[in-house]
Amino acid sequence: MLQRCRRALLGALLVLLLSGASLAGATGADGFMDIAWGTSRSAVAQKMAELHFPKDAESNVQRDIYEGMFAARKAYLTFRFVNNVFYSGGALFVDTYHAYGNVSNATIDYYFRDIEAQMIKKYGQPTKRPYDDSDYWTIDENGVRILVKLGKNYPHKGGDNSRVFVNYDNQTLLEKEKQRATNRDF
Repeated sequence: MLQRCRRALLGALLVLLLSGASLAGATGADGFMDIAWGTSRSAVAQKMAELHFPKDAESNVQRDIYEGMFAARKAYLTFRFVNNVFYSGGALFVDTYHAYGNVSNATIDYYFRDIEAQMIKKYGQPTKRPYDDSDYWTIDENGVRILVKLGKNYPHKGGDNSRVFVNYDNQTLLEKEKQRATNRDF
């Protein structure tokens, strides 16, 4: 009897751990990295501190950057704000971000294809634009429009950085906040 209870408890704990792990870092129409769209800048900072993701020195008035994890990879996480409202989140994958051509095109392509496959599984086939290697998805859910972009840049001698990045923009919220700012200022 005691052993049966232990197994049941262990099973319940395992289910809780697995379900929590699948939700950690959830991104989409509800938010980015389990942070809801519309969250204040200070609340985003508090969440990143709880996750032990340090703030990057390149943060500025328009965006906050943190070093952390996204899709099980090291990334620079960017949070953009308008009217102190979080409307855009992105991840720049650290292993692809090297200046002055220190990363090969093959590395960039590998990361891009791997992340692209995961995103296609979640969002379906992307839209491609002429003369652009990036993938685009538009998610319309519950009256919210999210534009998702997965892109890559190859290393170039002369200073351009290579990178693979993904960005989520809550276009509905951005337009609402721009209008609110206009109404307030005029």
